[in-house]
Amino acid sequence: MKALIISDVHANICGLEAIWKQEKDSDIIYCAGDLVDYGPYPKEAIQWVREHKAVCVKGNHDERVAALFRNKDQLWNVSDEERTWAHDNAQKLDEGEIEYLERLPYSVAFMMDSIGYSMQHLYNDYETIPSLYHFHQFWERQTEEPIRSMASKRMIFGHTHRRNIHYLSNDELWMNPGSISYRRRDDPSKEAHYLTITDGRMDMKSVAYDRSPLLQVTMSTKLKLKGELDVALFFFG
Repeated sequence: MKALIISDVHANICGLEAIWKQEKDSDIIYCAGDLVDYGPYPKEAIQWVREHKAVCVKGNHDERVAALFRNKDQLWNVSDEERTWAHDNAQKLDEGEIEYLERLPYSVAFMMDSIGYSMQHLYNDYETIPSLYHFHQFWERQTEEPIRSMASKRMIFGHTHRRNIHYLSNDELWMNPGSISYRRRDDPSKEAHYLTITDGRMDMKSVAYDRSPLLQVTMSTKLKLKGELDVALFFFG
C-alpha cells in the first residue's frame, strides 16, 4: 500500500502535476488542506484532486475563499488596490467548486497498514503538538473507535508549510508533508514538498519543477497589494 501525502497546494497545479509524475504508482492520495488561495490555478487544483479521488480536509484558505464567494458584494465590488488572492480565486470558481470546498470535512480518521491516522489542517494556529500528553488529548477529540484504540497512532497536519516527522514515542507521531507551493522566508528551497507512506514507511520527498507558468499568470493578475504579490513573486520568481 502506497499513500501520497500532500498539503497546502495553494492553487498550484504545476507543483501537483510534477509530484504526480513522480508518484503516480500511489494507491491513494491524502491532502491536508488549503487547495486554493495565493496561487493562480484554483479551478485546476480542485479539478485535479477530484479527478484523482484524493481524500481532503478543509484548510483555512479553502474556508476563506468559499466565504468570499458567498459575499457577492465584497467579492465583486472591490478596487484593484484592495484586491487579494482570495478575490482572484473566488472569481475564477463556480458554484460546484465552491460547494466542494464547503463540503470538505475538518478532519478524517482512517487505518492504513494496521496504523491509525487522523488528518486535519492545523492543530492550534501555527503551534505544533509539544508533548505526548497533548497528542493524546487531541487524538481523543479527533478519532472514534476502533481507530482511537490503535497501538500505533499518527497524525497528519498541514498549515505550517514545514515538512517534518515528529516522534513523541516509538509508536506515536505527527507529520507534515510541507507545502506543494510555498516555503517560509527562512527556507530558500523552491521545490514542491510532500511525503509518501509505503507499507507504513514514511519518506520525506521533494521535486523541482518549472515555476515560470505560475510567475507569468501571477504577473498578469490585477493584484496591486504589495503583500499579496510579494509572497507569490518570492516563490514563483
